[in-house]
Amino acid sequence: MSGTSESKVILVWPSDVSLKISDVTERVISRIMDEGTAEVVGVGEGIFLVCSALNLSCEIARTYIDEITLGYVDDKVFGKSPSIYAHLNQQERINFEQLAAEEEKTMDNLSDRTISVGHEIPMEKMVTRSLMALARFDEIKLIGAGGSINQAVTLALKLSLGQISKDPVGVKLIHLYSINMRNDPAKRISAISIYLQKGYSEKTDLLNKKFL
Repeated sequence: MSGTSESKVILVWPSDVSLKISDVTERVISRIMDEGTAEVVGVGEGIFLVCSALNLSCEIARTYIDEITLGYVDDKVFGKSPSIYAHLNQQERINFEQLAAEEEKTMDNLSDRTISVGHEIPMEKMVTRSLMALARFDEIKLIGAGGSINQAVTLALKLSLGQISKDPVGVKLIHLYSINMRNDPAKRISAISIYLQKGYSEKTDLLNKKFL
């Protein structure tokens, strides 16, 4: 796990997946204490670890996410990898839970618009399901929990930046949160909802951000 000295970004690579969530959380909170803000990037398999650390940081400390975007990070070792970026500070500027609730109020037939992402489902099938939903609706919702967060981010990028959708598609909203585990309701796990809308033009590619 590393970050450049210039940008002081906390970078979590696929090679960092052996780290504990608490290890990354400690780094985030330490950066908040020292700087008042923190920037975190999860690359490839490190996406779920970052999302879990972000959720835990916001639950136990006065830290709030005020920006979260998806894109690709290009590295000579790992290649061009799906990634997630978040900026945090100590004041709540955006209530993502409220924004997600307001977004869903405008989405009829929400179950038909929702694509559940899982390890057991091939990416090709999830892409096809998403495209079929986008053929019916202007906006759809991708959801993933646990390690499936990695697949949800990958799917969102294939649809928004991969030029596979017949109509241009953009990521309108990303909501990170925690849910109870099905097999053990006493434990909670991180989850993500990604809202994609046809014609939405605000696309942020992490390659445009100088992290490396």
